[in-house]
Amino acid sequence: MLKSPFLSLLKKEFISVWQDKKSRSVILLPPILQLFIFSHAATLDVKNIRVGILNEDKTEITREIIRQIETSKYFKKIYYFKNKKEMKDSMDEEKIRAALYIKNDFTKKYKAKSSPEILIITDGRRTNSGQIISSYITEILTNFTPIAEKKNELLPVSFEIRNKYNQNLSYYFFIISSLLGILPMTIVVLLSALALAREKELGTFDTLMIMPLKTEEIIFAKILVPLFFGVLDGVIVLFLAMIFFSLPFLGSFILYLLSLIVFLISISGIGLFMSCYCKTQEQAMLVVFAFMMPAVILSGYTSPIENITPKFLQYLTFLNPLRFFLVISKGIIMKNLSAFYVFMNLIPILLISFFTIGCANYAFKKNTK
Repeated sequence: MLKSPFLSLLKKEFISVWQDKKSRSVILLPPILQLFIFSHAATLDVKNIRVGILNEDKTEITREIIRQIETSKYFKKIYYFKNKKEMKDSMDEEKIRAALYIKNDFTKKYKAKSSPEILIITDGRRTNSGQIISSYITEILTNFTPIAEKKNELLPVSFEIRNKYNQNLSYYFFIISSLLGILPMTIVVLLSALALAREKELGTFDTLMIMPLKTEEIIFAKILVPLFFGVLDGVIVLFLAMIFFSLPFLGSFILYLLSLIVFLISISGIGLFMSCYCKTQEQAMLVVFAFMMPAVILSGYTSPIENITPKFLQYLTFLNPLRFFLVISKGIIMKNLSAFYVFMNLIPILLISFFTIGCANYAFKKNTK
């Protein structure tokens, strides 16, 4: 019975990865350990906040409240909405981190001294940010006094705080839904970076080149094995998080799995591109660690994208597939993100995938001439 050269190469890749101690040691244990360590150890900061305002009252008093929020050092940009749908859509798309809803009876209640109410809505997908932002806004509202008032009396404003998508602001939910992208990415980029470097170090690279296979088939086999283990790790970590941290999963698992696969394909291309220029596995590991730190920092995980300085680094994040996958991961898990918004974030990941795999294919051909 004739065996396909491609299937033989694929079988050889699985065996090579599993028999190699360095590769085997990073497949299962590190992601599980990191899940429990990072979920407790990670810390976040927040600044340059984007907030939305829906003001149905539109009186001098409510405009003064808005003016004091605008002049606050905490907020970078203010969005004004005409209706609740605009406000909801902006928060769904993460254009804003918080929103203020001022009802049309605010001034009437104020003049009647009956504690007018303002609704503060924060994005619970970022628990740390949500808590800090709500404290900033409540501080402004608590100390607010209209300029027109002759008496130095504080306005008796009451406020209700709602944390959308994560009602109790569980810190674990934000951290773990982000780790579900970071941990599989670490495995995939490392395994794919070791793929060709291992062949060169063991002296089997020339044997690989004389096999009756096209360059594209070799690239595909080298990508498929890390992709398999990355998806496996992603699913394992997801179910562990649901069991041990009671992580809610509100969206479609199929949609999440598809997004994870596309995301990890783009990462495989990056790792394989690195591997083309590394002669030893030690070199490959060093390059991977040099890649991982900026990739995580520029993903919006440690702090919101708008907090990153200098400004040009914010534009650099558009080249980072992790940035888009974190939106998908948090969206599907915590708020049942619609397929439309998932695919809107998958499009840039697909473009990055084509680019990274193309670069890996070019680098492989160049290094084999």
